Amino acid sequence: MTTATTGPARTGTLHHRAVAAARRRLQRYLLRTAVWFWAGWGLLVLSVPVVVDRFGGEADGLTYDAAGSPARWPAFAVGIILTAALLGTHLAAGGTRRSLVEGFARGAVVGGLVFGVLTVVLGLVEEQVYSALDRPYQGAGGLPLDSVTGVAATVVAQTLVIVTYVLVGAAVQGGYRRWGSWRGTLAVVPLLVPGALADLASRSGIFAIPLRDAPVDSLPGLVLAVVGTLLAASLAGGVAHGVLRHARPRPS
Repeated sequence: MTTATTGPARTGTLHHRAVAAARRRLQRYLLRTAVWFWAGWGLLVLSVPVVVDRFGGEADGLTYDAAGSPARWPAFAVGIILTAALLGTHLAAGGTRRSLVEGFARGAVVGGLVFGVLTVVLGLVEEQVYSALDRPYQGAGGLPLDSVTGVAATVVAQTLVIVTYVLVGAAVQGGYRRWGSWRGTLAVVPLLVPGALADLASRSGIFAIPLRDAPVDSLPGLVLAVVGTLLAASLAGGVAHGVLRHARPRPS
């Protein structure tokens, strides 16, 4: 009777420890990436209007958005790199593929929240820079930042975009481990589908460029963005786990 009751409890404890270990590693690397990425992009976005104004040129904002809201790609790279680095050791330490994906998702929520907040801060500060230079500001694409609800929805949606792309990166690495170089490369495009859905829902990123100038219908549009990115992140988690279930722990 004792063995029957302690077995599942011990399995649950090992799972939670494995999830926590994966979460800490992902969170640490994603936050470091955030520091370097936003320092560079903040300098670029805020210096461009000053330089353009200094030499008599014309600019109307959108420096970050015009580049396809690139914060998702460092997150994508972190997902690829950490999956390659941790899959074998994670399994050897008693973890499972499920606990690795779950840990990555939890860590990405924390790191993604930082990305989401800084996305909003960058947009608001950029607008103030253009105002100080007495230049017209077109405003970033995506969700409106002219209300508390819009700001909150943007932070949540951008957080979930980062979660999605981290998990898509994990799935892509798993695809190469599972199918090899040729078939793994062919699988990259379908594995990016959750990322495309996150872009469309959040109205940011390269996949959402056709929607950049489409109006957002106030509260229903903001709710749709949050729900859509949540569904995209959930889909990315399911895809990552499905691909990694049969992925080799070590590259062949």
